[in-house]
Amino acid sequence: MAAGDSLGHSNTAEHPFTERPGTSRRDSSLLWAPLLAIGAAAFAVEIPFFFLGTPSGHDVEFHLYSWLEVLSQWKHGIFYPRWASLAHFAYGEPRFVFYPPASWTLGALLSVIFPWTLAASIYQWIGLVAAGLSMFVLARRWLDRRDAIFAAALYAANPYHLVIVYWRSAFAELLASCLLPLLLLFVIKAVEEGRRAMVPLGLVLAAAWLTNAPAAVMVHYSMALLLIFFAWKERSPRLVFVGGAAVVLGALLSAFYLLPAIYEQRWINIAQAVSAGSRPADNFLFVVHTNDVDHDNFNHIISGVAVLE
Repeated sequence: MAAGDSLGHSNTAEHPFTERPGTSRRDSSLLWAPLLAIGAAAFAVEIPFFFLGTPSGHDVEFHLYSWLEVLSQWKHGIFYPRWASLAHFAYGEPRFVFYPPASWTLGALLSVIFPWTLAASIYQWIGLVAAGLSMFVLARRWLDRRDAIFAAALYAANPYHLVIVYWRSAFAELLASCLLPLLLLFVIKAVEEGRRAMVPLGLVLAAAWLTNAPAAVMVHYSMALLLIFFAWKERSPRLVFVGGAAVVLGALLSAFYLLPAIYEQRWINIAQAVSAGSRPADNFLFVVHTNDVDHDNFNHIISGVAVLE
């Protein structure tokens, strides 16, 4: 199959909600059906919460305490917090300088609107639904509406998301998962449309920096590899320049977070961010053996999930 056929160029690509030939008017009017199906799948993931409570995963205390900090500082008129005063037995830390703002801002907002006992569950539901919707938009390029809804619901409730929800409580990482389908979608649009895809790509990159720094690094590497591959396949070096411009745009849009985080590294021991247990060498599939039994057990679980997927 030719590259143009496999990518679905702009003259044949369909909008995710475009009615296909033969689709009834009633069917096309149910634009809420994808949201309903994805929302139901996300809700099904959380059904055990009603009987067992919200899971207390690896990072749940970190996130919930961050939301409390943000709420407290908002009450004192500090719109963009920098210092977490309650951390380390009230010695504090510059948490909000280095941790991207999207997750703790959303969590704090939900804590204002909903009861504290529900805020984390609603946050995770929103993260799963956002991931499902982004996959629906991507899948709709190649699949019919029903199959795209199935793909979206499957992505929302995929095994790795279950690990995040029930074991990791990595709320920022969960929120960032909605960016991966969008990244692929806009890379393909860059192949088809050139410079017109630069702004959407830049927005995805900026959102990645403002959501989860490790995910942002992964998103940038993934985009670079995809664009280099398509530039070689299509014999179109301009794709590399489109990607470079998107990187610059994403960095500029997220500069209010990135610049202080980069500058203020001199005041902290940044090496502690990759201390024992967090280093890549401690996290290879199956073969890692450390002095931390819990770490090794979790490594084997997540290795099995990776192989399954």
